[in-house]
Amino acid sequence: MQLSEELARFFTLLWRITNDQQRGATLTRPEYLVLGRLHRDGAMRAGDLAQSEGLDPSTLSRRVAALAGRDLVVRRTDRDDRRAQQLEITPAGREAFLVEQRRRIALVTDALDHWPEPDRVRLAELLHELNDSLHRKAAS
Repeated sequence: MQLSEELARFFTLLWRITNDQQRGATLTRPEYLVLGRLHRDGAMRAGDLAQSEGLDPSTLSRRVAALAGRDLVVRRTDRDDRRAQQLEITPAGREAFLVEQRRRIALVTDALDHWPEPDRVRLAELLHELNDSLHRKAAS
């Protein structure tokens, strides 16, 4: 029970800190996730992006519209199916993602700065194991 409560507290605090505009947040979590996926995987159809992120297509559509309005994402006609569109991150979107990624990494790095190196390594190992377990659970 304590582990579950501490994880819930951790995720709540992490969400609050990473989305706090007073701490320099330039992208919302959903925007960050969409740009991150496009940055890592390249252009993709909106339906594929929605499925990979576990989002409802209408929710993704609103997020993409906001990102496109800020010139962080563009819609292009799919070369394989002219009726479909692919989403592509723009150079400005890539830069916004990388700036936000560095900021988020710094928040966690700074919080762990006083921890001994072996503890930081062990935390990373345990979180990796937890992620793998949750991934297997979600896939079954």
